Amino acid sequence: MHSVAMKTVFWLLFPGLFIILFLWSCQNQNEGNQYIENNKKVALADSLNLIEPGKADSIYRQVMRDSSAGNAKNRINAMVGLSDVFLKQGKLDSTFTLLNQSYLLAQSVNDTVLLMKILLSQGNFQLETGDNDKTEQYFLKGLSLARKVSHQQYINNFLLSLGSVQHVRGKFPEAIKTFTEGVKVAEQSGNERNEATALENLAFALKSSGELRLAIGYIKKSLEIRKKLNLEIEYTRGLMNLGIFYRNFGQNDSALACYRQAYNRSCEIKDTLLMIKTRYNIGIILKNEGKYREAENEMNEILDFCRRKNIIDGRTFAYSALASIYEQTGRLPRALAVIDTAIKLSREKHLTQNMVAFLDRRHEILMKSGQFKEAYQCVLESKHLSDSLLSVDKQNEIAALQTRFDTDRKEAENILLRKDLEVQKSRVWVQRICIILGMLAVLVVLIIIYFRYKQVRQGKLLAEEKNIRTEQEKLKKEVELENAKLEKRLKEEELDKAQLEGQLREERIEQLELQGRLKEQELVYQTLVRTDLTQLNRSVQGKLTPYTLKISRKKDQEDFAQTLSEITRDASKDPMSEFEILFRQLHASFYEKLLQHCSDLSRTELQVCALIRLNLSSKDIARLVNISVSTVESTRHHIRKKLELETGDNLTSFLFTL
Repeated sequence: MHSVAMKTVFWLLFPGLFIILFLWSCQNQNEGNQYIENNKKVALADSLNLIEPGKADSIYRQVMRDSSAGNAKNRINAMVGLSDVFLKQGKLDSTFTLLNQSYLLAQSVNDTVLLMKILLSQGNFQLETGDNDKTEQYFLKGLSLARKVSHQQYINNFLLSLGSVQHVRGKFPEAIKTFTEGVKVAEQSGNERNEATALENLAFALKSSGELRLAIGYIKKSLEIRKKLNLEIEYTRGLMNLGIFYRNFGQNDSALACYRQAYNRSCEIKDTLLMIKTRYNIGIILKNEGKYREAENEMNEILDFCRRKNIIDGRTFAYSALASIYEQTGRLPRALAVIDTAIKLSREKHLTQNMVAFLDRRHEILMKSGQFKEAYQCVLESKHLSDSLLSVDKQNEIAALQTRFDTDRKEAENILLRKDLEVQKSRVWVQRICIILGMLAVLVVLIIIYFRYKQVRQGKLLAEEKNIRTEQEKLKKEVELENAKLEKRLKEEELDKAQLEGQLREERIEQLELQGRLKEQELVYQTLVRTDLTQLNRSVQGKLTPYTLKISRKKDQEDFAQTLSEITRDASKDPMSEFEILFRQLHASFYEKLLQHCSDLSRTELQVCALIRLNLSSKDIARLVNISVSTVESTRHHIRKKLELETGDNLTSFLFTL
């Protein structure tokens, strides 16, 4: 009966567990897929933020709607991105609300990186609204948090932002200190691009505090880094800034060189706006230095370029600069014609602000040429345009406020609708959770009953397994002990074998050395015998030669002469020739190595060296070479001298090394 109950419980438990696991895995998979999909959407919206803010707005809102409670990171990133869109659209209240909500949500999930990102956005928001005090507070708070978690990238970002605010507020010493720390942080983290940016900002802060020479040095360092990293656009703009620094420092030649280099690079990267700015600055410097012809050429080239590219602002400012050049060189009619062209072009393109500046320039030219009535008309027209600009600005401000009000009202309505939808969704989720909890309670009871039965059965199995494991461990230890003994025996045998091989090798070497010595002794013995035999033959030849004429018979004389000829032939043989052949067989490379040390050795000296190598005495050497002992000693002295041996060096030992 008990067994049947356990089986029934098991078959009820198994399908329930399977269903729960299946639902749980599906939910996790859906949440994981949705997280990845929302992450991609946020990245897409971030890339569209600068190009198409409208599309980025809709994507951010979709991610905020689709993100669940467990997917808070994507929701926060979407809220921060949407706040950036609102900030660009002038929706300051909506931006402020979104940033505060995202900050609270980031605190709830305890995500430090998101908190730092939001603090950076809040600081930028306050900077846009003109509240520099709050901007500095947010950046300081973010910097403290970044230092706490040692996040190098955000430390650098907050230092650069904080230094910029301090610079704007006129706190130049604080800004210099902040940017200097930013340079050090970038160097430590190895981020050369941030290091270049920090150096450039430090240079601007030093320039504002009057330390132009030091500022030029830092901006040069920034340029070196950007050149090494192939950051062409940033490097070109840095050259422009360096030209400005030189110009403020009064070094117009250096400024011109920087501007020309910047112009060439802007042509390479095809940055039209930068090309125009550099050429315009070159023309202004030339004009201020009194090089009016060169300045006029620069402005005419700018004018032609802007005309080809249809760049209206560039054309109008080139006309204005040309008018100034003509005015300073006394060509007032031409200056008046050029500035009229600039005013006409600005009026056609509705460039009202440019027209005000150009009318003021026209007024100066007319006054200088004595046309006071026309000059007065220019003043009136300029004042009228200035007033209209103010009224237009006010109208735009009112329209912007109205748009912001309408947008905020619609946003509030949308928030209320979303809250209602969230409440309805939460009710449905509560019902589902209650059902799931009920099923889980039933399953827990069944699991408890099953595991109690299983516990008793497992107790018996564990006892049996323990006994089996004990026996297996005992056998394992015995096997390991036997293996250890066998390994030790094998190692000892291998060691004995290695020692035996070493002894055999040594004996073989000794046998070879003994054979070599025996061959050398045999060579010496044979050479000595041949030498003695040769000397004996020579002695016999000398003694028998006088008896040739004492033999009366002709036939006996011929026999005696033939015998004497054979003795003469044997006496003429050189035993050292055969010695050299046999010696070369024993020591093949001896003569070659000896001649490498000294190529001036004679044949007799080589023979003496070979005999010394065989460890023969001077007496034996004299006997073999058929010279006196004193000659042998003299030859040894000459050999030592040719081999350049020192006084304490042993000739025999030296020859043994060859």
